[in-house]
Amino acid sequence: MADTIGDNVSAALSNESRSGTQHVNAGAVAECLPVGVLVVGLQSANVVEALFINGCARDIFALPAQVTLPCALDSVWSTSDSHVLVAQIQDVFRNGFDAQFEWSMRTGAVERFLSSQLIPLFADDGRVSQVVCTVEDQTAEKLAERNLLHHAFHDALTGQPNRVLFRNKLEEAVTDCASNDQSTGCAVLIINIDRFQQINESFGHSAGDRFLISMASTLRRCIRGSDTLARLSGDEFAILVSPFHSSDEVDVISKRIHDAMRQPYDLDGHEVFTSVSVGVALTTDPTTHPEDLIRDADFAMHRAKLAGKARSEVYHGKSHQRAQSQFHLETELRRAVERDELTLFYQPIVDLGNQKLRGFEGLARWFHKDRGFVSPVEFIPLAEETGIVVKLGRWAMDAAAQQVRQWIDTFGEDHAVPINVNVSGVQFGRDDVAQMVEDTLARYKLPGKYLRIELTESAIMANPKLISESLERIRALGVKVALDDFGTGYSSLNYLHQFPIDIIKIDRSFINQLELGNQPYKILKMIGMLAQDLGHEVVAEGLEDIEHVEMLRDMGFMFAQGYFYSKPVDSADASKYVAGKIPWSHR
Repeated sequence: MADTIGDNVSAALSNESRSGTQHVNAGAVAECLPVGVLVVGLQSANVVEALFINGCARDIFALPAQVTLPCALDSVWSTSDSHVLVAQIQDVFRNGFDAQFEWSMRTGAVERFLSSQLIPLFADDGRVSQVVCTVEDQTAEKLAERNLLHHAFHDALTGQPNRVLFRNKLEEAVTDCASNDQSTGCAVLIINIDRFQQINESFGHSAGDRFLISMASTLRRCIRGSDTLARLSGDEFAILVSPFHSSDEVDVISKRIHDAMRQPYDLDGHEVFTSVSVGVALTTDPTTHPEDLIRDADFAMHRAKLAGKARSEVYHGKSHQRAQSQFHLETELRRAVERDELTLFYQPIVDLGNQKLRGFEGLARWFHKDRGFVSPVEFIPLAEETGIVVKLGRWAMDAAAQQVRQWIDTFGEDHAVPINVNVSGVQFGRDDVAQMVEDTLARYKLPGKYLRIELTESAIMANPKLISESLERIRALGVKVALDDFGTGYSSLNYLHQFPIDIIKIDRSFINQLELGNQPYKILKMIGMLAQDLGHEVVAEGLEDIEHVEMLRDMGFMFAQGYFYSKPVDSADASKYVAGKIPWSHR
């Protein structure tokens, strides 16, 4: 557009100066143009003189109507901003080339952003006699662009830098580690508000937003002028501490944050107390990737959460390596369950009176193709934490039922024995366990007496009402229910009359300490009598020597399992036990 306007003005001025029958009023044409137009000349001493200024230019420059022309261009403005335009015009007079540039000037409290094109007009001798200057006011566009850029790099709620700008500043800070001595570094703090969801639920999301704004202000006061505060998402903030010469400087900031959190917030007239969990990652290495530093600080923050909240944790590589190992193990465990790569092993449950086999406890075993045997202590808690235990529990139930079906078909119902299947509290919470048991029995055409459910006290505590209802349905199928690890919790005795329990399994910790007449001995004797009065079966776990076997038998215990009789065995050896082909001395 500037080219066209410049051509029009040039043509108009040329027509006005040309003799002939046709006369065009260049000034009138310029006044009609929607851009500012100036025509300037160059006087002695290199002074740029304004010869013509149209109305649009007067508005842009906020000039009074009574400006007398010609006049020195420097005298048109009350500020020194004109030197940019004057210098450009002088260059055009000197070299005779068009010029296009952007510049700004301030009129009062308003800064205007302008775009100009300079077009030289030549005399007959080839010298530049005048210069036409077009001026477009781009203030609105520039402010909109600036506003858009601000929103692209800043959080709309708190006005703090967002993740994009934080990462850019972090990248610069990491790079600066190379230009400084090795004792200088930068640190990332990831701050997460503890129990923020409760604020939203109690006071509403608008109050939660006001709380976040106040939180940003509080955190801002805890850091230095050279540091950067950003809001990454939701209730998560980040601080870039750069530079630091000692980790003590980072510790001081972390302490300030926790101290500030001890003060109450006034939220709509309510005092609100909260805390934050802080993860810290530090580096002095200029090759550190910024995203790695953010990831490490975030990892440390989650460790602070797990450690009880309201604290700071500094990232340590060994902890992260363990977490990465757990992540890979989780992935491989999911695949192992989906591909049926796990195996159910069986530990015999023996009648203490006649030493006959009375059943098995089914135990999941994982033999990894690369790692070899993976301990249940390692993968069972992981399965519960990730929810994989639901599929794992269904698999174990199916494998146990299939094994019993095979024994019945091979040895007959008189020789087949039940298998206890462990069911976690997570599975009770996420799955219809009673329906699963019913479907499994129907699929393999088994009477309920051949399957048993084992669950721990902690599983019951997770959802007592739901689990009680589910256990009633399970028992209605003829399936017995065993309370595992009995005696390790605070409420074990209550569960004996509050829940539909058939079998008590005494935790191995009692057996390990068992001596004639000692405290565990007295407790076990009392449990034995109580169970007999209530009509419960009792199974002692973890038996390893004949002395304990004899003591338990004398106390009236009915059943036991442990290495004294057998370690958990595979399907083939379990079948030999069922067939009576392996004596108990084989262990």
